[in-house]
Amino acid sequence: MHSTEKARLRAEFTAGRQARAADEIADVRTAVRAAVLARCAAAGWMCVAAYVPLRTEPGSVDLLTELTDRGVRVLVPVLLPDRDLDWADWDAAGAQPGPPAGPDQIASADAVLVPALAVARDGTRLGRGGGSYDRALARLPAGVPIAALLFDGELVESLPQEQWDRPVTAVVTPDGWQDLSRTYDDE
Repeated sequence: MHSTEKARLRAEFTAGRQARAADEIADVRTAVRAAVLARCAAAGWMCVAAYVPLRTEPGSVDLLTELTDRGVRVLVPVLLPDRDLDWADWDAAGAQPGPPAGPDQIASADAVLVPALAVARDGTRLGRGGGSYDRALARLPAGVPIAALLFDGELVESLPQEQWDRPVTAVVTPDGWQDLSRTYDDE
């Protein structure tokens, strides 16, 4: 059963992240931030939906702030009681989300940065299991890049997939931005 295998994989990847040293996480965050900022500048994104990272994730508040400082509107999720996601503008000065602006705000993003514990080469994303991002990603117009921020070793050959899972189109690791073969246009 997929849910049992997903739970096992979540535990495995979470343990791997918790075992990482703080300086390693900081180095990865610097490299991931540089790759995202370079892609943003090259693509001319004006609005990016992102997320406020946990302590062990490769995303960073510095990334959110630097995007904002460059004039990019940054949306971050606000979890609703039904586990769906509302979106709020990132307040770089206060390092926190502003007031919620509505679940459909994600549709205004030029790109979306999503959390993931692992991603398969076909774009299957292993999240934390709440389904929040799968619901939110369904609101995106076709062709919007969706990138998962990962550590080395978290891009894998395959992962269990459910019918409601929404794929990502790219991953960002310390080695840079990597487009994947599958997009929403393939569905």
